[in-house]
Amino acid sequence: MKTLNILIPSDFTLPSLNIIPALVERYPKQKLNIALVHFLQLSDSITDLLLLSRRSREFRLISDEFYAACTALKKDYPEQIINLTPDFFYGNTVAVFKHYLEEKEVGLIAMPEGHAYANLTPNSFNPAVLMQRSGCKTLTVKPATRQAKALVTTEAEHELLEV
Repeated sequence: MKTLNILIPSDFTLPSLNIIPALVERYPKQKLNIALVHFLQLSDSITDLLLLSRRSREFRLISDEFYAACTALKKDYPEQIINLTPDFFYGNTVAVFKHYLEEKEVGLIAMPEGHAYANLTPNSFNPAVLMQRSGCKTLTVKPATRQAKALVTTEAEHELLEV
């Protein structure tokens, strides 16, 4: 199985995870390394810049519920999802973003269709322009609802029972 590294811009809300089942279905013969990335501009504050190595404080903004949902998705698709990890991108230039993509060996940026990104901090920003200008393959994915998947499974089970 070939491995595909995917970047999903995320505000670390549960609806931002809804495209993962759709990605798994779209790439059934590939293992997926998925990075859920929130975009932050670098601060103008001297104090923030001096403490730049203390980036762990942003990770405290991610809820336990979000981490639990990531763990559940990995358990739902153990054969395909290798990693499903939150991350932060610090910067606002195309050049820096291209270096980030290269370092992470990202082959695809998957954007949730119609998702409005929430800002976690005053330095958060919508990454749409960076992603468009990066030159990386970008895919807009219609989010799947986990309930719909369960309903399809239940209907299929009823059909099997009737036969």
